[in-house]
Amino acid sequence: MRRRSSPDRILRIAVIGLLLYGLGLIPLYLLTPAREILAALRGASAALVDERAFLSRTPGAAPGAGARPAGGAAATPRADQTPAAVPTAAAGDERYAVLLMGYGGAGHDGAYLTDSLMVVIVDPAHLTLTLLSIPRDSWVPLLFDGQTPVYNKINTAYAFAKDPTLYPDRLPRYTGAQGPGNFAMDTVARVLGIPIRYYVALDFQGFREMIDAVGGIDVAVPDSFTARYPKNDDPAIDASWTVVRFTRGTEHMDGERALEYARARETLDNPSEGTDFARSRRQRQILEAFKERLLQPGGLIHLPQLMGIAAQHVDTNYTIPDVAHLGQLILGWRNVTIFQTALTSANYLEEATGPDGAYLLVPSAPDQSWRQIRAFARHLWADPAVGVEMASTAVVVENDTDVAGLAARASAALLALGYRVGEPRSGPVRAHSRVVDQTGGAPHLVQQVARDLGLTQAEVVDPSDDGSGTILVQLGEDAAGLTFAVPEDAEAPASRVGVIKAGVWPYVPPTPTPPPAPRRVGRPLPPTATPTPRPEGAPRVSRATPTPTAADGLVSVPDLIGLPEAAAQQLITASGLQTSYVNYQTIADVPDRRYFLSIPPGHVLSQTPAPGMRVPRGTRVLIAVRKE
Repeated sequence: MRRRSSPDRILRIAVIGLLLYGLGLIPLYLLTPAREILAALRGASAALVDERAFLSRTPGAAPGAGARPAGGAAATPRADQTPAAVPTAAAGDERYAVLLMGYGGAGHDGAYLTDSLMVVIVDPAHLTLTLLSIPRDSWVPLLFDGQTPVYNKINTAYAFAKDPTLYPDRLPRYTGAQGPGNFAMDTVARVLGIPIRYYVALDFQGFREMIDAVGGIDVAVPDSFTARYPKNDDPAIDASWTVVRFTRGTEHMDGERALEYARARETLDNPSEGTDFARSRRQRQILEAFKERLLQPGGLIHLPQLMGIAAQHVDTNYTIPDVAHLGQLILGWRNVTIFQTALTSANYLEEATGPDGAYLLVPSAPDQSWRQIRAFARHLWADPAVGVEMASTAVVVENDTDVAGLAARASAALLALGYRVGEPRSGPVRAHSRVVDQTGGAPHLVQQVARDLGLTQAEVVDPSDDGSGTILVQLGEDAAGLTFAVPEDAEAPASRVGVIKAGVWPYVPPTPTPPPAPRRVGRPLPPTATPTPRPEGAPRVSRATPTPTAADGLVSVPDLIGLPEAAAQQLITASGLQTSYVNYQTIADVPDRRYFLSIPPGHVLSQTPAPGMRVPRGTRVLIAVRKE
């Protein structure tokens, strides 16, 4: 029998639980992305492109040639299609969602970039919370006026709405104290296709103070790593870097140390810990550790202090109850079941190169449509156990009939329903269909696949895990006449506008081969001078730290090719430029195998902009490094 409770009480338990979870959602505020957005807002970058100008401009033209939004912001990608309405819950559906955000806060460079975002689906009837992490670099449409999409990273929604001089023709709902939260909430709801009722946002200082208020937390570090870390969030105060180290094992962390653990990005010795997805994992660890600390005996005595901190550092559209009631609700929170998953480049997203070489994440569908992700989110809404398994499991359809194209049609239907689908294949003819679970533990998804394909009589086989991590659907002769009904999703947006190249970052356009120089007939060519070799150990001139001239304020990009990653990062900073994401590449990622093998592991393979280019101080330099 379904367990039921007072909807109002469950709602309060869930939202207060989410508020406490929000303490772990520290803003993964990273210097480079923050500075990029500030540059865009100041008009120094054309990272946002008007769609019509973008589609019609000539190669090499600066993106963003066109109208600029109010407030001096750079031009933004616009689309003419009819925008999707904000999703609303069906009548009688008690479920709802909350958007959790983390940001730097006043006094920080890029203060309101929400570099930590998580949607939490609350099901009062089943006492479940489902957490879905969303990468900050997701490239999405923003609809300030409710009709005209402009495109940017999802972490800019709250920040842009916070500035009333930007997009003044916005809807009334996106103005006032709760305007930024409402706008971020609706932006996420539109791309996911699920209703979001509340938002909770927490800043840096609040995170530090709350961790310290409970006496710190105990975190099990799964893997050792060392990373470069900014000495100050504001480079105008101190642009230098320090090094932080974490060793595998349990560590007791205060607020500052926990913040370093969650923010560390510029790894020096463990590339796997340098991704956004690794930081999301660390974020969830801190979240769990804080919850455990608070629910320990005596933990609730810290509530008055925590509430005082929250009053200064939390922005939400939900009314928080008094301390005494809050303590009762937290104790009730013990009985809630929590599911966790994330949108990553391992399931529904892929890397892409955006305007000015920006690092983006877009849907991996061929047209960068959010249709598949929205279908996945609907499964997560309806049944979190199915949704979580769906995000981590691929389904392969095998045609074991004489009907040509049956597996391809079934695969296309599953893709539209939100499944991750492998290449369809053919097998020996069989009479009866069956579903083979090769995951070692995805029972809910196996049953759902069979239902969605209409294989109600299919045999379900559960062999031992074969290591493939897939579900194999073998369509037999009893499935030869199946038709696959897939609901349309005409409101699903796409993230094509402004994308220079999907599936690749950084993308460096091929350099055209110059035509051969004309030769004069009948006259000898002048002798070619033999170049003088560079003395052993002598530095390249282009690697010297450039000095901007008073005339143009530009610096020359240093030559980083072949340098160790740490040395390259130091030279970038010393040159007055900005470090950025590092793309770690294997031999499979580089067309020229001989060149790849000529560069030692851990050294720079390529860079953008090219060495010797004159660029404004503060320009971001992208590097690709040979993976160890």
